[in-house]
Amino acid sequence: MLPVSDSMLNENNTELSNVFLASQIRYHQEFAPFARRPLTSLLIEGSSGIFGITLGESFVLVNLLLLYFSGLLVYILSIALNASKGQALFNQVSYFLTFSILFAFFPPVFSYDEPLQYCLIMLGILTLIREKWLYYIPIFLLAIIARESTVFLMPGLAIIFSGFSLKAKNMWSMSVKRKLLLLFVPLPLYVIYLGIFLWTTDIWKETSEVAANRLSCYFQNFGTYASSVESIVSFFLVLGPGLYFLYMSNKPKVFTALEKNYVQAFLLAVVINTPIVMVAALARETRLYALPLIFLWPMAGQLFGKELLSLLRVRVYLSGLKDWRFLLLLGFSCYINYLVSFKIYVPSFPPKDNFFNEYLFILLFIVSVHFLINIFDKLYLKKDQVGKG
Repeated sequence: MLPVSDSMLNENNTELSNVFLASQIRYHQEFAPFARRPLTSLLIEGSSGIFGITLGESFVLVNLLLLYFSGLLVYILSIALNASKGQALFNQVSYFLTFSILFAFFPPVFSYDEPLQYCLIMLGILTLIREKWLYYIPIFLLAIIARESTVFLMPGLAIIFSGFSLKAKNMWSMSVKRKLLLLFVPLPLYVIYLGIFLWTTDIWKETSEVAANRLSCYFQNFGTYASSVESIVSFFLVLGPGLYFLYMSNKPKVFTALEKNYVQAFLLAVVINTPIVMVAALARETRLYALPLIFLWPMAGQLFGKELLSLLRVRVYLSGLKDWRFLLLLGFSCYINYLVSFKIYVPSFPPKDNFFNEYLFILLFIVSVHFLINIFDKLYLKKDQVGKG
């Protein structure tokens, strides 16, 4: 981390912020909504005891290793989903460049349990791909314990792995019923775990009070103009690129049955997860929006790799530089991007301490350039066809 960065790891210093990280670990052990997710804290404390290091050092060791392994799992899943090695590497890079991963430890992202959650979810999906259903149950149960939001992915898993389809005549065949049963077994097991945990720790009252106050998050997200802008931009920073390139690639390309299943699972997860984040959580914590991307990260190269390659079409740029309309629209889009990124969007934490605004500008620039290239590429193609005709 740069010394100018106000991250969880260094807090504008050149040294590790051991005091702050230790306080975060204690906070996650004592505050009811976090206390029921003990796995990451256990790993951190266990590593601290085994290696004789501070809790802050252990936090870095555990979470960065988990992020590293989650990136490897993106690559392994991509290969399992018929990606080429080049596409799998692209997917891995896309994963690490996702806003909520790149800025995982910057406030207000504040990642804690997500690296472990992602590892366990992707391991669970890998067991389903390899039809190791009995391995899936304990792995996905651990994923739900790591973060209970994992359950929002279960309807998507049903689309991909159960064979259930409203169009099929045998949608309730014994095979489909058996797979659906196995897919959802971790859910009642988690309810049992949660009941035992709350009973043994005696935090029923605190848990119910926090749950009752969840709806107040909506007013924090949309109570003011600034908070509304931040909530919407947070959504775009994480999900905007995927949704845009999916839309653009769906027109020229016909998705395979496998790709359609993952796209449907992703969109369903977005529909389930997004309203909950906006109403019952702090939307500025962008990592909360990222959960549906679990279905998209291992498929990104296969789904819209060609669309991104269109950004490298030198011919279109050369033709565009000779066209005043292209230059005018490019200049106008850059100006709008600048206004949105540096004037309208104001992060909760001082922008001088992070690079959120710069990331948003680059993201908007890529999307706007891609959109312009598509428009003018078709225009130049028509001109060429008319000229040849």
